[in-house]
Amino acid sequence: MARKLKIDGHLGVKDVEAVYRLWDELASIQGESPDAALIHLLETLAKWTGAGNAQWFGAVRVVRGAAAKHDPMRGWRLRAEHLLVSNEAFINKPISWLFERNKRRDLSTFDLDLYIGMATRTLVANAGKFQVHRLRDGWIDFEAFRRTAHFRCHYEEIGITDRIWVFFPLNADTESGFVFDRCHTRRRFSERDAALVGMVLRGIREFHRRLFLGHGLHIGDNPLTPLQRRIVRGLLTEKSEKEIAAEMGQQPRTLHKYITSLYARFGVKGRAGLMSMWLGH
Repeated sequence: MARKLKIDGHLGVKDVEAVYRLWDELASIQGESPDAALIHLLETLAKWTGAGNAQWFGAVRVVRGAAAKHDPMRGWRLRAEHLLVSNEAFINKPISWLFERNKRRDLSTFDLDLYIGMATRTLVANAGKFQVHRLRDGWIDFEAFRRTAHFRCHYEEIGITDRIWVFFPLNADTESGFVFDRCHTRRRFSERDAALVGMVLRGIREFHRRLFLGHGLHIGDNPLTPLQRRIVRGLLTEKSEKEIAAEMGQQPRTLHKYITSLYARFGVKGRAGLMSMWLGH
């Protein structure tokens, strides 16, 4: 039987104080650079837990209703991700593969059991609630899982020996997911490790919301391009369009066309509306 993790039951006063400091740091950094804030978060939590790698991904429900019941991912698709260590030895093959493959939303022509494992199926089945799991916590049948081809391909072959998953639902159709991996070591994540990342990630709803907003994931299931994200970041400053264009090496007229398109995509009339939406109003 799966044990329910008590988020704060394994944390001391120093742990809680460190979490508060991290929240303050994230709030300060994200206002200027969402990407830098995400990297700081991943690096900090990886250091605290001894993880060999960490990653964030944004999941969007693109299939709903009766059709989702027959979909192996229950309608969920990955639309954005950031891997802390871009090293083939640590790449999470299921997430990277699905991220590319699911752009076409077609999951019918592959050996799904190889690419969509027991853990992923359980996670999407429980979408809509905050989740923190360790690989051997009992939330899945680990002994059965470790005998699958999926486990051999996506864990054993690339040296992943333990994992923590954290899922934060923003609404019925968007979830912010984090994965932390121990690699090439017999040391497992402790209950304190899981409680620590759980507390950090549960207490920053606005951070998750801005991650999605920064990738265009609240507006549709196609994320913003890197160029569009740079433009949005520029618009959230006091710089003029002419200054943003010069900084990006764009002609002002060309940049204005991009900006007009972005306003339409976000459903706002201008810069003030974009700022208001970004701030959650």
